[in-house]
Amino acid sequence: MMKAACSTGGSVARQVAKRRIMEQMSVRTISVGTDLSTSSVTWQAARPWHMEDGASNLAVDHARPMSEVFGPGRTVAVFGVPAPFTGVCTNAHYPPYKALASEFKTKAGVDEVICYTVADPYSLYNWGQYALENDPDAISFCADVDCEWAKEQDLDRDYTGASLGIRSERFSMIVKDGIVTSFNVVDDATKDAELLLSQAKQAAAAAN
Repeated sequence: MMKAACSTGGSVARQVAKRRIMEQMSVRTISVGTDLSTSSVTWQAARPWHMEDGASNLAVDHARPMSEVFGPGRTVAVFGVPAPFTGVCTNAHYPPYKALASEFKTKAGVDEVICYTVADPYSLYNWGQYALENDPDAISFCADVDCEWAKEQDLDRDYTGASLGIRSERFSMIVKDGIVTSFNVVDDATKDAELLLSQAKQAAAAAN
């Protein structure tokens, strides 16, 4: 009897978690034309934990203000992933961006390609450096440590059902002179880089 009750309780919990995730998936977007450069929130540059080299571990020394990331004269491609070291992020979303990173810069006028996620900057650094073998000159990694930016932009999602807590929607966007020119909620992570590259090329052509 107790076994049946436990089984029923587990089934209900799974249904609740699934329903919560599905509810969170609806209408999470940033409108084209939004100015992101005015936000007071900062991202953290991904980095190793410094022990004996004298470098700073203080957040203030590694902050990236939105006015710098999305400053005047800059075109930035951002793809947001829910969490480092997870399957889709590692095996489906990041690899096409790695393959196309140079095209973003040479053929679409993009100044920086950024991989964004809600995480601490140290695990993010290790994911990029060791799991992905990322070239930081090709793709920058930025952490939204407290999910502050995602919440500000209404992109936060509850992944508690997958033991990830509050994270960010999977998304991508092109930002030119601080203004969002395209924004995508990503359904197919494998095709996102190709889509965003085409949008970047369109934005560059429209500016010429």
